[in-house]
Amino acid sequence: MTRSHRLHRSAPALAALLLSAALAACSSSPPVRHYSLGPLAHSAGDVTAASPDSSAGAGPSLIVGPVSLPDVIDRPQIVRIVDGVRVEVADTHRWSGTLRNEIARRLATGIAHDRHLGRVVAWPASSVVQPDYTVPVDIQRLETTAFDHVTLEAVWTLRHAGKDVAGGRFVATEKIEGGTYEGLAAAHGRLVDALAREIGGKVGR
Repeated sequence: MTRSHRLHRSAPALAALLLSAALAACSSSPPVRHYSLGPLAHSAGDVTAASPDSSAGAGPSLIVGPVSLPDVIDRPQIVRIVDGVRVEVADTHRWSGTLRNEIARRLATGIAHDRHLGRVVAWPASSVVQPDYTVPVDIQRLETTAFDHVTLEAVWTLRHAGKDVAGGRFVATEKIEGGTYEGLAAAHGRLVDALAREIGGKVGR
């Protein structure tokens, strides 16, 4: 058998070996995990007591958003700051949805529960065409430091009939419990809930 014949016969076996190696590498890759902002910061009893009125049109209507984010965190992957300056993007740990939309929905839900309002929705929304209030939120900093803490700094403006009626700068920090991605996501949720309480306190005042 000539050398060319041997190479020709061994080519399929080599291809099969390479394919097997590639499949093995894929199967050994870590799974991608997705995280939400966690449950609202209420006890079970508080949720029932603070549930918004289910009757149509209860209280003023409100659209929360749009919410803007710094480019560095406006992505599916969870981002942390490590060693003070290094940005670590976790390819296998991701948010369950677009972070800006998740924050807007969380704010809307929190304000509705805290203020007993029936029509509070996140931007963009089709259920409320002409809201009584709108609240655009500019998140200037949402920084996760290692697995230690998360800092949120945001500027919000409450508008009524095209005029700014209230606003403020919110700054707060939450510890990450347990040093895990689950604890990291929950800390984000608690910060957003605190921002919702600040905004909600100005609605209809």
